[in-house]
Amino acid sequence: MDRGQQLKIYAKCLGDPIYTIETFLKTYDLTQKGFVPFKLFHKQKEIIKSYEEHNRNIVTKPRQAGVSTTTAAYIAAKIAFGDPNNPWKVLVLANKQTLAQEFLKKIKDFLDQIPAWVWGVSEGDSYLSIEAKGHIKTKDTKCEVKALATSKDALRGYTPTFLIMDEAAFIDNGAEVFGAALTSLGTGGKVTLISTPNGQDALYYKTYDGAKQGDNNFNIIEMRWHEDIRYNRGLKWLRGEDEVIECETVGRETLRWEYSGKTYETNSIDIEDYTIMVKDGWKASSPWYEEMCRDMNGDKKQIAQELDVSFVSSGGNVVDDEHIDFQTQNNVQDPKYKAEMEKSMWIWKEPEEGHKYIMGVDVSRGDGKDSSTIVILDFDGLEQVAEFKYKLPPDLLAEIVYKYGNLYEAYTVVDITGGMGVSTVMKLLEMGYKHLHYDDPRSRKLSEKYAKTLYKQGDKVPGFNVGSSRLQMVSDMEEHIRENKTIIRSVRLISELKTFVYRNGRPDHMDGYHDDIIMALAMPIYVVQTTFKKLKQIENQTKAMLDSWTTVSNNGNKITPKQTHVNPFYSNTPTYHPKQNNNKNNDNGEFNWLFGIK
Repeated sequence: MDRGQQLKIYAKCLGDPIYTIETFLKTYDLTQKGFVPFKLFHKQKEIIKSYEEHNRNIVTKPRQAGVSTTTAAYIAAKIAFGDPNNPWKVLVLANKQTLAQEFLKKIKDFLDQIPAWVWGVSEGDSYLSIEAKGHIKTKDTKCEVKALATSKDALRGYTPTFLIMDEAAFIDNGAEVFGAALTSLGTGGKVTLISTPNGQDALYYKTYDGAKQGDNNFNIIEMRWHEDIRYNRGLKWLRGEDEVIECETVGRETLRWEYSGKTYETNSIDIEDYTIMVKDGWKASSPWYEEMCRDMNGDKKQIAQELDVSFVSSGGNVVDDEHIDFQTQNNVQDPKYKAEMEKSMWIWKEPEEGHKYIMGVDVSRGDGKDSSTIVILDFDGLEQVAEFKYKLPPDLLAEIVYKYGNLYEAYTVVDITGGMGVSTVMKLLEMGYKHLHYDDPRSRKLSEKYAKTLYKQGDKVPGFNVGSSRLQMVSDMEEHIRENKTIIRSVRLISELKTFVYRNGRPDHMDGYHDDIIMALAMPIYVVQTTFKKLKQIENQTKAMLDSWTTVSNNGNKITPKQTHVNPFYSNTPTYHPKQNNNKNNDNGEFNWLFGIK
């Protein structure tokens, strides 16, 4: 090659890392069991373009996707044709030193493939001024790469211009390490997080979720196994046991199929297209995918993590991701109204005449990390119509419950476990609230606390004591979501479900997350499954219960939907005058105990 040709190639490589990679580099292909020219397919090019265009990138990937290899090739291309006056300083962090060093070795192997004339050295001479196991530096471009295991001190004395965190979801204290890394990043520096999912970890998932919500500046690059031309031969889409869409091969990396009057192709399918397929119940498969599933012994968690790129199922979630996705795609909506402090009450539907409602209330102290929450469901179909989430002390929460409980005439289940909810219940009773659920206290302390009041009804006390019912309560909720017996409208609730996992066999939220809205949902579902279902076994009892529901009133003045206006939810919460023992009225049928009425 003469000098003129070299200069032309050099000029093209300066501004085009894709051209550099495809001109000089080779990579090992497992499917061909040997080195082949690195001809980037569509998704790999998209990754490199994203690195060029965005300073913050997060890549979600299945196993063996070659994202680390593609990223290493990109870094090699930038270093080989870098500017010595503004050299690249790359830092590779991983959860293990060996993993970080493997990443650096990939970069070094690609740099070795760059011809000597590019480096300005004689054939056989080294282009490196530093060559160590965890550190290399080039002579000509003055660029360098360091590879370290993650720690808060990893960046001491080193200011990178490109930070890579490989398998970021598996890094211990990843969020803390990342925070320290950002403070050391050079002006205009780039950051890339690469990983397969590992549940809802504090770094990778939170960054991904924040990017989805628009809360940070990260650009999401989502790679799916069926976008890799090595694995999608024989691609098909399955729905249920009988429906199949076979894909047609129309080029080296292009598969095409028809669905619902539209043509899709693997080299151009976008997130919206993929979402449509998933929403309609389709799942991608191929001979490679089926073989990988067999190799994993059908382990759902491993398949979700390493093949399906699922944050939810990879974390041992109580509700499987497919059911959360179904709710998200088909049921979740923006609220019609937002009201109360900082618009913390979300309303999807106003109370409708002839409809009956049930409310769950989870009470917090109002000064900790947890929030007090309310979920209101339409009894028919258990559709979510309202939700409240805010840090409020128990007595102030009672005023919110009173207002919306009366507006919807909602049968109200207040958690009194631990005693916080007792204050809310007592305040409600002082205000003359008549829609409370009564329960066995299951606790001597609770029973004694209520013993001196006028609100006990035999062995029952107002409120709901979760106690030993928690597992069954969560199980009932999971069944309702799985079978779409409950319609979820709230993105806040969906967010909690994604981080609600089994920990040592017990359903609980992950560290740093919450389950307040989940509990406010699970309680009324459980009551519907137990108290109400038992009543429904006897037709006349059911009728009596429902009749009493419609005749329950507040001091004799029934609040009906006809008394509401177009938007009643922005009005201020009224001030109430406490009244003692307003539960003495007994004009509403034999099942008034359901509503806390004697």
